[in-house]
Amino acid sequence: MASPFVIGFLLAQSVASLPAFPVGTELRLVSPDLLTVYSSGRVTEGGHLVVDLPLDAGTEVRLLVFPPDASDAEKAEALSGVRAIYGRVADDRSDVLVRFPEADAAVSLRAWLRDERGIDLVLVTRR
Repeated sequence: MASPFVIGFLLAQSVASLPAFPVGTELRLVSPDLLTVYSSGRVTEGGHLVVDLPLDAGTEVRLLVFPPDASDAEKAEALSGVRAIYGRVADDRSDVLVRFPEADAAVSLRAWLRDERGIDLVLVTRR
């Protein structure tokens, strides 16, 4: 894992990669080919994003983000994979490590959401 300085730099560089995540924003974890939806969650009034995580450590995923007021064109663009973000379930299954296009190293989705958007990511693992 990268040093805290590098992570901070990467987080700052990634601000433009994801939307603001207002209440009602939906995050979907999907297969790399975008055909299978593994799980999804919505940002709540309390600033939480609860997502069921039924996947094994190391599973490759793509993240699709749908704003609460997304137009049909925005939804189609997200579903086409244009804005899909690559990620991988962390080894301890406590996070999703995402790869922003402008970053060389994976970044913690949990830390990015907390630090950049004030959102608490809650991954529900049942095994």
